[in-house]
Amino acid sequence: MKKLNISIVSYTNTLPFRIGIETSTKFQRNAHITYDNPATCAKKVLNDEADIGLIPVGVLSQMDDYHIIGNYCIGAKGRVDTVKLYGKVPVEEMTSIVLDYQSGTSVKLIKYLTENYWHIAPEFLKGSHGFELRDIEGTRGGVVIGDRTFDLDKQFPFKYDLSEVWWQHTGLPFVFAVWVSKTPLSRDLENLFNHALEQGIDRINQIADEFQHIVPAGIDLDIYLTNRIDYKLDSDKRKAMGLFLDYLKSVPV
Repeated sequence: MKKLNISIVSYTNTLPFRIGIETSTKFQRNAHITYDNPATCAKKVLNDEADIGLIPVGVLSQMDDYHIIGNYCIGAKGRVDTVKLYGKVPVEEMTSIVLDYQSGTSVKLIKYLTENYWHIAPEFLKGSHGFELRDIEGTRGGVVIGDRTFDLDKQFPFKYDLSEVWWQHTGLPFVFAVWVSKTPLSRDLENLFNHALEQGIDRINQIADEFQHIVPAGIDLDIYLTNRIDYKLDSDKRKAMGLFLDYLKSVPV
């Protein structure tokens, strides 16, 4: 069996996937795994440096051909806690928003929501390393994703959970990332990969207990992994993903 290069997002919300793959003897011995931020995962698949990657959904609009692998994703039904817009003023008063450099999906999602939900037209600025502690000032907001959000809620008086806002606007869950390959896998290999993911999902409570120490005090990892992140790529999530991708086709983002 070909040894696969797999790029996995290194955020806490992928722990069930990572543990499932790392502990699947049959699959793990046929895989070389790297741990990256979402933007890097996408680049590796796009540049043929990875056979499978956990790809931000927003990047799919840039791909001519792709294959969604398995039955799992990084999604949320409403509040997700780790994809947020922060500011020192309400969103309606923000004249500019700094965009997180680590993900394409949140960048496109904030553009969708400012246009279609809040009906505002702020200037969008590209963020760089450390922007979340440096650049959110005055009427300039900032979109921050991943584990860096765990400590930010106390620092800003205004915060908006982008998945929750999407839910309020569409009545649908949101899909942040899916497992993607540029070429199809054999059925046997895809089944083996999907089973490895499933093994991790089945152990979420145990994983949360084991890794509680890696998150800041006050963050309940079990609640985050079971009540905030929704891993099943079901029909509602596929519908939501289609709606979002249709939007991306219609506008220059």
